[in-house]
Amino acid sequence: MRVAITAGLAISALTGLVACQSTQSRSAELEKKGAKTLLADSGLQIKKESTDVKVLSTTLLTDANGSAVVVDIHNDSSQSLINVPILINVLDAKGKSVYSNDIPGIEPALAAVPYIPAGGEVEWINDQVLATGKPKSAKVKIGASADSHSGPLPNIEVTAPKLEGDPVSGLEATGKVVNRTGKEQERLLLYVVARRGGKVVAAGRGAIDHMKANTKPLHYDVFFIGDPAGAELELTQFPALPGSEIE
Repeated sequence: MRVAITAGLAISALTGLVACQSTQSRSAELEKKGAKTLLADSGLQIKKESTDVKVLSTTLLTDANGSAVVVDIHNDSSQSLINVPILINVLDAKGKSVYSNDIPGIEPALAAVPYIPAGGEVEWINDQVLATGKPKSAKVKIGASADSHSGPLPNIEVTAPKLEGDPVSGLEATGKVVNRTGKEQERLLLYVVARRGGKVVAAGRGAIDHMKANTKPLHYDVFFIGDPAGAELELTQFPALPGSEIE
């Protein structure tokens, strides 16, 4: 599920059939898509915290393009879980909340972890932290999920990113995706985390929609919040699964 490489330069958000997008333009596009890609109007609410899913670490990243929260998560249970609620509260230096992802109508993947393998770990990213003040720290709460997945994941091949310089958007990582499942896939999320000396220094995410089966490889681009220069890159893919909110 993860691919790790050493980066001489950078990576971050991504596209395939869609064009390269900034965090702000992705937000505007999501608003136009309506209820199909949006969370319930009531917004994220965690009434019961998970006893199976643990937060290993939380990192807040900020640069000229905005802020992102990266959470390393471990699933202690014997079941692979999907749609795991995750609530983040971003605070300023005085401890005042400047952003929370309990916003009504938020994209589901920004308020839930799409998939966590049984006994395994994933890196979850929210790269659309639209803070009302200067972010300083982040608190995380994981909710209980009754949704699980058994069996193999869809056979979707994703190549390790190659770094290139984009004259407009800056450094980008590019690669290819091929759908080997034999049928169309609604959506594939790709998350990239950059670590330098074990520390998270940059992160980003993106999606490819409506991947036809056994077609030519699709292109993706990834742009970061943070500076991934000289870092090791970890790429995680979240394909749409039965019952998943990203289906």
